[in-house]
Amino acid sequence: MKKRLLFISLLVMVSAFNIFAKGKKKVNVTVDLSGPTKPISPYLFGVNDGADLKKVQAGSIRLGGNRMTAYNWETNKSNAGSDWYNSSDNYLINKIRSQYKRLPAGPALNVIEDSKQYNVPYTLLTLQMAGYVANKDGKMTKDNNLDGQDWCKVINHKNGEFLLKPDKRDNFVYTDEYLNYLGNTVGNSKTGGFKGYALDNEPALWEHTHSLIQKERLGADELIQKSIDLAATVKEFDPDADVFGPALFGYSAFDSLGWDWTLIKAKNAYRHDWFIDYYLDQMKKASDEKNMRLLDVLDLHYYTEAKGECGIRKCDHYDNDACIKARINAVRSLYDPDYKENSWIVDTGARHFPLLPKLNASIEKFYPGTKLAFTEYDFGGGEDISGAIAQTDFLGILAEYGVYFASIWSFDKNQYQLAAINLFTNYDGKGSRFGDNLISAKSEDDYLLSSFAATSKDDNKLRIILCNKEIHEETKVTIQLSGGNYKKAKVYLLDKSSANITLQDKSISVNNDNLTIKLQPLSIYELVLE
Repeated sequence: MKKRLLFISLLVMVSAFNIFAKGKKKVNVTVDLSGPTKPISPYLFGVNDGADLKKVQAGSIRLGGNRMTAYNWETNKSNAGSDWYNSSDNYLINKIRSQYKRLPAGPALNVIEDSKQYNVPYTLLTLQMAGYVANKDGKMTKDNNLDGQDWCKVINHKNGEFLLKPDKRDNFVYTDEYLNYLGNTVGNSKTGGFKGYALDNEPALWEHTHSLIQKERLGADELIQKSIDLAATVKEFDPDADVFGPALFGYSAFDSLGWDWTLIKAKNAYRHDWFIDYYLDQMKKASDEKNMRLLDVLDLHYYTEAKGECGIRKCDHYDNDACIKARINAVRSLYDPDYKENSWIVDTGARHFPLLPKLNASIEKFYPGTKLAFTEYDFGGGEDISGAIAQTDFLGILAEYGVYFASIWSFDKNQYQLAAINLFTNYDGKGSRFGDNLISAKSEDDYLLSSFAATSKDDNKLRIILCNKEIHEETKVTIQLSGGNYKKAKVYLLDKSSANITLQDKSISVNNDNLTIKLQPLSIYELVLE
C-alpha cells in the first residue's frame, strides 16, 4: 500500500510539474545582421486572378486555371471541361470591366488594368497548348467534332498578316497573332504588358479535365515538344518575357507525369530520377539547339496532401488541436528531412521529400539558371489563424530557398491567408514591406516558433516575423541581435481575434542587443526595429 501511495504521489508531482512547465514555454531566436543575405523576390507574394485585390497588396497576378486551356482569345469563350459539364460559355468575362467584355483578349486586358490600379508589379498569362479552344456556347460532348464549328484549332505560327481585329470565322486561332495583339494593345514585358507567359495549365490532367480535346493520355515527349514550340513562339515576339512551364498539377506529375510508364522506362535509361529531371534536361537541349533560353521558370502546383486527425486534407476543424497541427506542420514537407506528414505521398515512400532541396538540385544539374515558381498552392485555413501561420511559414521558406514566384489559389473565405501575404507586403496599411534581403533568424525550436528577418534597401529598419505555433499558451521569446544598432521595436499582431494586422500600443526596448516578448497562443508578430 505504501508503495502504491508513493507511486500516486509521484504521479501527482509529475503532473503538477508538467502543468507548470506548459506555462513556461520559452524559445531563443538569434538574428545575425553581419552574415550573408538573400534577395527576396517581390513576386512571391502573388495571387491568382479573382482574389480580392482590395484586401491584399499582391506582388503578382496570374491568369490561369483549367478554363484557360480551352480559352479562345478572339471571342473570349472558354470551356469548363470536367469542372462543369464541358460547358463552353463567356464565364471568363462575367466579372471583368465592361469596356473589355467585347474586346479580344478581354480577361488579359482586365488583368493588366488590375495590375496598374492596385500597383502589382508582375503579371503572368497562361497560353493555350492543348490544341483546341472553345468556339460555340453550350455543353460539349463526344459528338461535337473538333474540326467543326464547335472548336477552333490553335496554331502557333500564322502564315499571313497579323490582324488587330482577328477573323472569327476561320475556325483557327493563332498564338503569334495573340501575342502581337497584346503587344500593340498593352505593350510587351518591358513596356507595361505581361512579364511572363505560362505554357498552359496542368497538362498531365488534360485527359480528365479536357477529355474532349485530349482524348488520350499525354506522353512526356509530346508535352515537351508542345512546350518547345510554344516557348519559341513567345521568345520570338518577346525575348525578355519569362516562359513558365510545365504547370504540373502535383506530386505524382512531378514524379512521372501522372504515371506515364513510357517515361518511367526512359528515366531508367537516361538516369533521370523523376519527370522534372527529364523535362529540364530536354528543355535545356532544345534551348541549346535553338540558341535561346526556352524555359525561364519551372512552374509547379502544390496543394498539400497532409491530412488532419479527421483524415481530411485542408480540413476546417479549427477546434481540433491535431488538425491545426497538421496544417501548420504540412509546410515542413518542403524542407524538413525528418518530418513525415500523414498523406498518401508518405505512404508510398515520399522519396522526393523534402521537396525544395530536391527541386533546386534538379535545376542545378539539368538546367542551371532556371527559376522556380508555385503558380497554384493552398494549405487551407483561410478562415483561421492556423491558415495564416501556414501561409506565413510557406512564404518565409520560399524566400529562404530563393523561389522566384508564387500565387495562391484561394478566393472565398481566405481573409487570414491574404492577411499573411500583407505581413510581407503591407503590414501597416501604408505599403510598408517586410524587406528586400533575407537575413539569418534561427529559432532553437521551429516546431514551436518559426522566425524570419529581413532588411530593406529603402530604410535602416529590421523586420522580424515570429509565428507562435503553441495552441493554448503564451510563448516567451528572447531575441539576440548580432550586429546592427537598434533601440526599440514597434509590434504588429495577427491573431485569432481578427484577420486584420494591428499595431500594438506598446513598443519594446532593445537592451544590449536583446529584446524579449511574450507571444499569444497561435499568433504572428511582426517586429519593426528602428
